[in-house]
Amino acid sequence: MDAGHLRRVGALGAVTALGAFGLASVGASAETAERATTKTISMEQQGNQLFFAGPARVKRGAELEIINNTNPRNVGPHTFSIVKKDELPTTNRQQRRCFRGDNVCVRIAEAHRFNFQTGEVNRNPVFAGKRGWNKGFGKRGDSWYSEERREVFGQPVKKKAGKTLFYLCAIHPEMQGKIKVARR
Repeated sequence: MDAGHLRRVGALGAVTALGAFGLASVGASAETAERATTKTISMEQQGNQLFFAGPARVKRGAELEIINNTNPRNVGPHTFSIVKKDELPTTNRQQRRCFRGDNVCVRIAEAHRFNFQTGEVNRNPVFAGKRGWNKGFGKRGDSWYSEERREVFGQPVKKKAGKTLFYLCAIHPEMQGKIKVARR
């Protein structure tokens, strides 16, 4: 585990333990200021419902972390994949067909170089260009695959202010969300 990953996990733990986001005090260090700009989206399960829980807004340039709070032994792995709004499967039928033809879930699996025979993921995370959350799937977008409970991945939001990031789990396409990108 690299130092950056440990710092992000530590920051998440500190924020969770204190029960608030964006804590800062007079004379706060640069590290505290960095934590204040970190937002977290978590993969959750309540009964049979799987969903993303997170803020409605994030500042451009802020760190956006994704944490898997589900038990993959019970529900399987997840992706956090940025998609275009019109790629979101909105009906039950579209969600069931997300892994057919040229639908977005198929393109996400291909981008991760998922081997359908062995179940191996050979590219993780997937970046469409430079590192950062900004590109929705057309042919290729930004995506992260998780198969462990409490696994965390974060990177900065690079999408322009005033835009919205739409996201879904390609494995559970009913898990969807959006987050508005605000100015710094």
